[in-house]
Amino acid sequence: MISLLPAAPVATRRALALILATVLALVPVACAADTDDGAAPAASTTEAPATDTGGDAPDTTEPEAPPTAAPNTYAVGSLDETVVDTSRVTAAQGGEPERPERTLPALVLYPATGAADGGGETPDAPPEPGPWPLVVFSHGLGGAGPNYAATLRVWASAGYVVVAPSYPLSNTNAPGGPSPSDIPEQTADVAYLVDWAIEQSDTTDGPLAGMVDPERVGISGHSLGGFTSLGAGYNPCCRDERIRAVAEWAGAYVPELGPDGGDAVDDGPPLLIVHGDADGTVPYDRALAVRDAVSSTAALVTLVGGQHIPPFVQGLGEPQSAVVTLTTLAFFDQHLKDDPEGADRLQAAVDEAGPELATVEIADG
Repeated sequence: MISLLPAAPVATRRALALILATVLALVPVACAADTDDGAAPAASTTEAPATDTGGDAPDTTEPEAPPTAAPNTYAVGSLDETVVDTSRVTAAQGGEPERPERTLPALVLYPATGAADGGGETPDAPPEPGPWPLVVFSHGLGGAGPNYAATLRVWASAGYVVVAPSYPLSNTNAPGGPSPSDIPEQTADVAYLVDWAIEQSDTTDGPLAGMVDPERVGISGHSLGGFTSLGAGYNPCCRDERIRAVAEWAGAYVPELGPDGGDAVDDGPPLLIVHGDADGTVPYDRALAVRDAVSSTAALVTLVGGQHIPPFVQGLGEPQSAVVTLTTLAFFDQHLKDDPEGADRLQAAVDEAGPELATVEIADG
């Protein structure tokens, strides 16, 4: 279980200043998703209950793998949830004072009953019986969870529950403008959202009742969300050992996440890196640095001529974005659904696009 960073601003100010300087050096301009979608609406308020650490020993029986499904297999349902963590504060920013909690508006997408329509989602649709693997997706600087809905719908339609928060200090509507300095708390937010989704699944009448398989958890993120996902997956300060697979897009690894940060752990989960070689915001050499720092056996998908934003927000509607969407889905199928053909489908998605659009390599390690 993740060790949450302390919320004492005096003790952590120097560390956060170092993080801010490091991240600003890597991310010279905003990473907002270039879509018309706004921040995730807060249609309902759900405060996650405290984790119960007592009771009987957990059932360690390996669950049966969920069925592997192609995109557009299931209809997609959606929920707009506001998840509130009262155990941590939100730092002061942009003239707004410190708040005593972390408030996380989140778009939740899931397999739903009915005919798949291949393009949208139905709010509050009846769910397809689970449990399904869970993916928590982290947006880029100046973005919001719903900006990535075109891709996240594809994953939900293939049999995943996807939770896409809008982080309080880095989203498009953050007070004073989005800031990257909240990465340590965002990594803790990822763990809290995993807690929340599992706890909601364990209820009998909640919006996600019976939907989430706690043994099959993955995370993904774009740009600053890639930084966040790498921290939650591999940084000794804040890794969550429940995470079985990490897919990061156009991000970088930041060691300096508080006093317990440092080099990536050597027993982390499988990693997929997707990065454009013409990225002017987080340069392509950062992808190679991630592979060196985190996992020499990571799969690296290179988007030839790929920029920082457009290849990551258009779902199946654009060739390179389709590569991002489908390779990440195949990677999660391989590692969260134990699908032996997932790696072949990842390779096939790249091959079908052609070498003028994408390449893939898995380094020896």
